[in-house]
Amino acid sequence: MKTSLLSLLLIACLFGCDKTSSPDGRAQLRDKELAEKIDQLNQKQIIILDSLQVLDKKIEALKKPNN
Repeated sequence: MKTSLLSLLLIACLFGCDKTSSPDGRAQLRDKELAEKIDQLNQKQIIILDSLQVLDKKIEALKKPNN
């Protein structure tokens, strides 16, 4: 009886524990989410900088006198 109860308790503990149940696991999930958000922001920044370069070239072309 005791061994089956201990076995059941051990199985419940093993299946009940996931990454969100420990502070370290939650920190790892948070760090992963933050890294993904930083990557997304970096990609958006590259797109914005490319757009600014295109706009700057267009402005410079408009400033030049037409010959």
